[in-house]
Amino acid sequence: MCFIQAQEPISIHITEKDGLPDIEFYSILEDSKGFIWLASESGLYRYDGKSYIQYSNDEKRGLSVFDLSEDEQGRVWCTNISGQFFYIENNKLITFIDLKDELKGQLGKFQVQGKDLIITTIGASYFIDLATKKIRKKKLSYKHGLHLIRDNDIYVSIDFDSIKVLSNDYKVINHFPLDSNYYSDNLKIRGKTHFFKLNEIFFFSQQLDYKNRFTSVNISTGEIRLSKGLEAIEATRIISIKIIGSQLWVLTYKGAYIYEYVNSEFILKNKILKTEKITDVIIDKDQNYWVSTLANGIYLIPNIEVLKHHLPESSNDVMAINKVNDSTVFFGSKKGEVGLLNINTSAYKLSTDLRSKVSAIQYNHDKKSSYVSTDISSYIVDNATLKATKTKGFQGIKSYSRLNNNEILFGTYINLMLLDEKTGLLKKYSNTKRVYTTYFNAKEDMIYVGYVDNLIALDHNLKSTIIKYNNKEIFARSITQTKDGRVWIGTFKNGIFVLKNNKIIQRYLKEDGLLSNQIKYIKADGNNIWIATPKGLQELNSKTKTFKNLTKTEGILSYKISGIEILNNRVVVASNKGVFSFEKDKVFKERSCPEIYFSEIKINEKSVALDTSYHLDYNQNSIQFSFNVNGILYNKNRTYQYRLLGYNEDWITTDLDINTIKYSSLPAGQYTFQVRPTTINETSLNEVKSVSLIIKLPFWKKWWFILGYSLTFIGLIIFYYKRKLKNKEKAREIEIKQLSLDKQLIALKLENLRSQMNPHFIFNALNSIQEYIILNQRKLASEYLGKFADLIRTYLNHSTKGKITLQEEIDCLEMYLELEKLRFEDKLDYKIITSGNLYPKEINIPTMLVQPYVENALKHGLLHRKTDRILSINFFIDEISNVVKCTIVDNGVGRVKAEEFKARSRKTYQSFATKATSDRLTLLNYGKQKQIGVTITDLMDGENAAGTQVEIIIPYTTH
Repeated sequence: MCFIQAQEPISIHITEKDGLPDIEFYSILEDSKGFIWLASESGLYRYDGKSYIQYSNDEKRGLSVFDLSEDEQGRVWCTNISGQFFYIENNKLITFIDLKDELKGQLGKFQVQGKDLIITTIGASYFIDLATKKIRKKKLSYKHGLHLIRDNDIYVSIDFDSIKVLSNDYKVINHFPLDSNYYSDNLKIRGKTHFFKLNEIFFFSQQLDYKNRFTSVNISTGEIRLSKGLEAIEATRIISIKIIGSQLWVLTYKGAYIYEYVNSEFILKNKILKTEKITDVIIDKDQNYWVSTLANGIYLIPNIEVLKHHLPESSNDVMAINKVNDSTVFFGSKKGEVGLLNINTSAYKLSTDLRSKVSAIQYNHDKKSSYVSTDISSYIVDNATLKATKTKGFQGIKSYSRLNNNEILFGTYINLMLLDEKTGLLKKYSNTKRVYTTYFNAKEDMIYVGYVDNLIALDHNLKSTIIKYNNKEIFARSITQTKDGRVWIGTFKNGIFVLKNNKIIQRYLKEDGLLSNQIKYIKADGNNIWIATPKGLQELNSKTKTFKNLTKTEGILSYKISGIEILNNRVVVASNKGVFSFEKDKVFKERSCPEIYFSEIKINEKSVALDTSYHLDYNQNSIQFSFNVNGILYNKNRTYQYRLLGYNEDWITTDLDINTIKYSSLPAGQYTFQVRPTTINETSLNEVKSVSLIIKLPFWKKWWFILGYSLTFIGLIIFYYKRKLKNKEKAREIEIKQLSLDKQLIALKLENLRSQMNPHFIFNALNSIQEYIILNQRKLASEYLGKFADLIRTYLNHSTKGKITLQEEIDCLEMYLELEKLRFEDKLDYKIITSGNLYPKEINIPTMLVQPYVENALKHGLLHRKTDRILSINFFIDEISNVVKCTIVDNGVGRVKAEEFKARSRKTYQSFATKATSDRLTLLNYGKQKQIGVTITDLMDGENAAGTQVEIIIPYTTH
């Protein structure tokens, strides 16, 4: 089956899904700064490549705006159907004039020329002074249909009965009537009149009885003639007419018709977007075409020269192509379809489904048949009928190479084979080894084979040579040969190698200009090379070693390219999204230098007026820079580089679609933020934009504060050390006093020891020992002498300690009372009791504290009693107040009787032991919160003394 399908440029459809604020657009404009302006049903919008900003004001009636234009001052103008005219100034929509009473609902065409705003309607034209807003001239057309064109220093106008040439001050200097011959057969004029100039010739179109008629006008001679070649749009409703370069774009309800005017005749070059109602078209600074529609958003054509050839949806994933002639290619799809495609007309012819993905094609014009390989089988396809005949013996072919009219070499996923078409014999060169690509160098009669593990060259004797680079294997993916005889090898990930006489003479990598070291396909074109990579399509001039790049920004349909063929001046590319082609001499666009600007600066999260420098306080140190390059494709395909001098010197590259940089907490200092646009794959750098920052020091870092602070700090240090010296002096005085007290305490201990070791006690002890010896009671004498020695030794040991355990105090009392019991001739009964949760071995008390009171009980209370002497000593603990209570009870004569006995013996001096104990208690309690307390109570039996009780409160410590 043969089909004819129109070819048209590859376009990007922009809709509300992409953030477009509307779908109904009437006009589109790129201003001198690169902003895109859109006049839509919902209002006026500006697009910077990333976001849309709407402009309106309180005076504006309705939403819709029309007819965008820019004046010499860079102001963007628009109008609405209510007769209001606006312009943008200082980023605000300003109402210039309201002509609702004059226009009465007509949508006037306008242009800003010199000092005037010129408005034309069906019935009149208005010349409004820009400074005074006064209507200086009003020209009426009684026949209606007025249009006005500015042409250098004159104006050319047309209405339904004449064409006039006006001077710069709007005076008629020439007049050409449209005579009755022009309106023959009583044709009725309908619809709008379109007036335009192309190739220095004026044209106008009118609809006569529903048929469009185009007429040329020679304003020098007045000659008027009908134009030829526009028959295709004769019955099509025209929305607008645009002149782009040397082409006429007729925008209709059924797409855009593109014509060239050659030899007084219009030639249809293309028709695009044939299902859309197209209202306007412009070319931006990057040669992108913007097409606005009445009901379906915006179309962006990145490259008008790149044409897609429409195939059925099932055939769009093209896996292989092969050149048939200078206008046709043979192709095979992933779905298993093969066919012929005419590049000039986009006519195609398809075969039946081969039921599997096509992997390779070899077209043979002489044999009137072609080899087609799929993953599971191979076929011979008739070139005329495309009828496929299944063959046996080989399948899964990855590459064909024709050696001559009768022999064809092909590599499969398991072997390399040669087919003699004349005899039908197959010859295998290798087995169990995958082949990726093959190429026959007819000039040197050499076959190159890219295996899975190496690259080999086979000469005419089938002698193989492994080709390596720096002793490393080469993994070839695609091979081609330029006109100068050099063989070019594209690899999987190691760039391109250039081969001559089986020697690598050159290598190309990414640093040499390749978009990627991964090569998908290469094709020679004379001495140039077309290179397909995962990042774009390139043309390499092998003489100058320079690259030209085609990416999606330049209109490339897909980077997944499966084949390239050269048809005269046209390059045909097969991809997973269909077949596209372009004229190689026209496809490369002239890029404008990207102009970067700051769109917003925020300080501490607040937007500030844009400036080139800022002086900030120390706490204004959170800075955000937003920048942009106008253009819809820039931010999607390119990056930026930035640095903050004074903070870092190296350039940092942003990620794609990132144009905001933030510094959260900058220290005080001087900085310069610099940003520049760049591209993903190019190293060329463009204009740098800068903003200077000075962040002031905080007051506490300024010299006067530091000086004051230093002086204050020094003063505080002096005060501190003076105070410290004073405190040390006090501590030393206390220490001296404490040493004095300790000295007194030691003296009192010695005195206490002396009191304990009083001569009377020692004398009695020695007498007892002597008596035992005289009575020949040596055992008792030895035992008594041992106890006496132990007691003396214990007292001497305790005299060197500040504290002893309660158990040591009890043991000492036991030894003392045993000796005293001998002194009292065994007429003394005593007991020492501990009670409560008391653990004597874990409690520390001051040394020689209890014994003096026990001695007093014996010496003054029990000594004067002859019989039944009883002494009780009881220790128990008070856990609430952390003290040990010691109670000493005797049944002696009491303190009153003791004083009487003392008086009789004429001993009026105070007991030395009693005074020493009292002074020692004073010293021990000095400066303590918990103090040692002693309470002495006289025990009475009626009116008679029954003994004495001493209660000692002793604060304790534990181990």
